[in-house]
Amino acid sequence: MTARQSPALPRPAAIAALFAGRGAYRAALWTSNLVLLGLWGPREFALYATATGVSGWLLALTSSGIEKAALALVPRRGGGGLIPLFALLAAAPFALVLLGWLALAAADPSGAPARYAAAAALACGLGCCAVMAGLNRVAGRPRVDVLAYLTLACAQAGGVLLVAWTGLGAHALLAVHVGVLVVLDVTLAARLAGGRLGDLIKGLLKGPFKGPAPAVPGGSPGPALRAAALLSAGEVTSVAASSVMFGYFAHLGDAHATSVFYVWSVALSVVTMGAGYLLRIVQPRVAVWIEGAGSGSARSAARRILVPAVAGGAALTAALAAAAAAGQRGPVATGCALLAEAALVAAVLPAFLLVENTDDGGRRRAALAACLQLAVTAAAGWFLVPAAESFGALLAYCAGEVVKGGVMLLSLRGAR
Repeated sequence: MTARQSPALPRPAAIAALFAGRGAYRAALWTSNLVLLGLWGPREFALYATATGVSGWLLALTSSGIEKAALALVPRRGGGGLIPLFALLAAAPFALVLLGWLALAAADPSGAPARYAAAAALACGLGCCAVMAGLNRVAGRPRVDVLAYLTLACAQAGGVLLVAWTGLGAHALLAVHVGVLVVLDVTLAARLAGGRLGDLIKGLLKGPFKGPAPAVPGGSPGPALRAAALLSAGEVTSVAASSVMFGYFAHLGDAHATSVFYVWSVALSVVTMGAGYLLRIVQPRVAVWIEGAGSGSARSAARRILVPAVAGGAALTAALAAAAAAGQRGPVATGCALLAEAALVAAVLPAFLLVENTDDGGRRRAALAACLQLAVTAAAGWFLVPAAESFGALLAYCAGEVVKGGVMLLSLRGAR
């Protein structure tokens, strides 16, 4: 694929199908957790929820940055040779953690280490699935993405039925889901090679390391690896910010406040994940446009987006801070904070998409802004969560998002 052969944007029906697949999986995941709580009771469910919760950061680490790097580089001239490399980056963590889990399970099947290792394998397997689905999308097979996540949705429902029918415990259910992911990820990898998994392995040996690919200067995988590492920063810091906030609520020791914040967090995640997924659908087209138009055009477009976004976000955050100072913390105020944070995310994400798809310099700017966002969110949450609970947490998110956009805007004004 060359810069002159821009990948066509998916049709509205295809985009709707992609969202339907992801939505079905998310709905099945949330629903199954509620049903499992009723089937197992709080004690066994706590084992399952704790193991999967602790391992959640591995999903962001093994999927988002790699997928975003692939969508940035593969569509460009000569970038097709990078597909085996990105497939390896996705599959290697899953394979290693899988082997570790099997060893621990053989030594002590009922022990906590084996259960946590199974949850880690589940997170890495989901990350691998996300990358493989993204590579199939950029290769012109969006239906593979839809079918993959519909399969995961069915696996969630099937797992609940198995628990109800056989009385499976937490570790056994994790093992079932990991087994499904092994089969699914191998199938997705084979689909990348047109159904011939051996061709994908040969491409790994001949493509990104030896084959001529302008997207990888000198045949080195270094630029692709750097892109994946830098683009992982924003995703990992986002998960870390959520973990820090839940840590503050745990310190409060108020189960009701924590439960309420969880509900608000789920509502916010629907918006943020939906916006992020939509941008990944269009990212290959954006990457090819930047290759043709130049990084300067992308930076100028990002500045035009960020100026009103940062100014409006700062005004909204100031208004919310004034409401917090006045003692507002009820559902109406919290709903306003949720809408403000959702609007900020939707406004800032497109600008970051443009900058991240320029070059390593742009990706470093985005990583730095994400790290500063985490620092500001954590610092603000330390004071705001005890004072205003869910409203304070969402206000801290807003402050971090404004700083993230502002730092990027300042860095772009100093860039040529």
